[in-house]
Amino acid sequence: MINLVDIPFAQVSLIKELWEKNRIYHRDISENFGDLYDEISFEERINNLNIFDEQQLKITIAEEPINSQIVGYCISTLKETMGETLTLHVDEKHRNTGIGKKLMESHINWLKKNGCKTIVITVAVENYSTIEFYKSLGFKANTLEMRLV
Repeated sequence: MINLVDIPFAQVSLIKELWEKNRIYHRDISENFGDLYDEISFEERINNLNIFDEQQLKITIAEEPINSQIVGYCISTLKETMGETLTLHVDEKHRNTGIGKKLMESHINWLKKNGCKTIVITVAVENYSTIEFYKSLGFKANTLEMRLV
């Protein structure tokens, strides 16, 4: 059984290794924009979270209870009535076990409990399995950003 544990922003470095796997995953699945993922650093991305206080930011890790290995994480933010899941990742060996669903349900419940009327998540258009995962949770496509390569 996996434990979900909320951590403070001060401990966000605990997810750095998994975040890096997530970055590489996105780089590798992208036919047209993989190079954009080479330009993103963990520190740069995480520093953008400094604008949120503890009531506006939820960071949850999924860890194995026996060895405390972190096998997944989710980060969401809240601003007034708008919530956003910024990043979710489950280690490849632990996918399709319900961890991602538990993480997302935890964050959706937190956002709703804190007054969210709208919850958004941005997904790379080439990340087909993840798009289907979010659809299974009730998310619907709203816009499609297009870029000239």
